[in-house]
Amino acid sequence: MSPIHEVVSLAQLLTEPQRHPMFHPWLRRRRRLSLPDLGALTVFMADGAYRPDFLDPSPMSSEPTFEEGIDALLAAPADQTYAELVDATMGRGAEMGRRLLEDPDRARSEAADALRRLWKTVVEPEWPSMRQALRAEMLDRAIQVNREGLRAVLPRLHPSAACEGDTITVAKTADIDVDCPEGLILVPSLFITDRMQCTTSDHWTPAIYYPASGRYLWAAPPSPRSLDRLLGVTRSRILAALTTPLQTTVVARLVSVTPPTASEHLAILRDAGLIDSSRAGRTATHELTKAGRALLDAASPRP
Repeated sequence: MSPIHEVVSLAQLLTEPQRHPMFHPWLRRRRRLSLPDLGALTVFMADGAYRPDFLDPSPMSSEPTFEEGIDALLAAPADQTYAELVDATMGRGAEMGRRLLEDPDRARSEAADALRRLWKTVVEPEWPSMRQALRAEMLDRAIQVNREGLRAVLPRLHPSAACEGDTITVAKTADIDVDCPEGLILVPSLFITDRMQCTTSDHWTPAIYYPASGRYLWAAPPSPRSLDRLLGVTRSRILAALTTPLQTTVVARLVSVTPPTASEHLAILRDAGLIDSSRAGRTATHELTKAGRALLDAASPRP
């Protein structure tokens, strides 16, 4: 996973919210906050423009911290930063090119500061639930790859991906061939929905970012009507939402109740053996048990 990628992708989302309607309820909630000035970051996110790879360094471990991503961003070699800024400003006007290229280090540092502000204001408070959702995605895909092989699983990550022989192809407007002598990193993302993104810089291991399947952090999935009658509408919706592990406060927002009310419903589901809860400090995270998954599967209409 990549916390810095989630923040960069959120900044992109804020410049084009119409492309991602599933996030609209979440965005409306978050806009009650005072969003920081992101101009130094969103300048790279004009429609059709190249977004520099140095903004989004490939993760070097399975769960890097946000600050590790920032450190890698700021450590990007000067020649990489300059070359990618040249590409990013192409066709964007002489004044913008002059402003960004006269001091590439300043442009990079200002973008990093904007990322830190967006992380602190919007993403960090919800990162525990986001991290749990990404962990669940990574575990599910690892099991699938172990059982079926990467060639079978890759096209399911997104329709633009294909695998033939030892070559992975992602359909994009740019035609770039990249060797992967040290491997390829696959990174699930919660903030991209309709595309794959690729990092192809020579300075980092190539990475493909794909839409994570468990995105119910933003809008609760519909619950089966039969389950509504059995458990009640609120508990049925909570059970359906917990296909992705979630914090109590996130559950409360998804089903439109207060956190204390959500806690009461969660306790009933836990006592019935349908969910498990774990606690880290003051934060409780909830997920389905095997019995909870079986009940949800049994109640879901068959295709």
